[in-house]
Amino acid sequence: MAAKRSKTGYVILGLLSEENLSGYEIKKIVDTRLSFFWSESFGQIYPELKRLAAEGLIAVCGDPVSMDSKSSTQSIKYRITGPGRLELAEWLKTPVEKESIRYELLLKLYFSNTDSSATMLQHIREFEINHRRQQLLFGKFEDQLKQNLDVHSNHSRILMVLSFGQKLWESYAEWCGETIALLEQDIAEQGTSSDE
Repeated sequence: MAAKRSKTGYVILGLLSEENLSGYEIKKIVDTRLSFFWSESFGQIYPELKRLAAEGLIAVCGDPVSMDSKSSTQSIKYRITGPGRLELAEWLKTPVEKESIRYELLLKLYFSNTDSSATMLQHIREFEINHRRQQLLFGKFEDQLKQNLDVHSNHSRILMVLSFGQKLWESYAEWCGETIALLEQDIAEQGTSSDE
């Protein structure tokens, strides 16, 4: 049975099962490919890399003794080991924990009132713009994967995850449109009542 560890460890093991990566590259992948459902900070990634290496689940690529002592930690690449692959496989079998959802935007909207309609309108427009950008980026990534389905055994699974993201963004866009219209109506009504 897989040892109890932070999910950061499994993110690292999963990404290293695809290719050898540095901590910096792991962070970059999380911020682009996984960002709609997962996040990790450098402060989580680098200590976990050290823990996984100490446990023999990952190893530094090449000879760490011959590496330039002045080289940045960004350039140190890691690979998954046999025990690391076994740990990842065991974790994949364990039941999924309850998901937690936190949207500060929805929290602010929940506590807002008609006096803050203009502010909320701005927040929602920014939310919509950011998610449309992400959707476009994922569309490009999706196209690349479809052209290279045979490169790695999990590419078809990644496409399933991306499909979830695309459907989520479509629902975000629909909700944003409806909510923006309602807030604009609130603002218009406020302007009318203040003119009376």
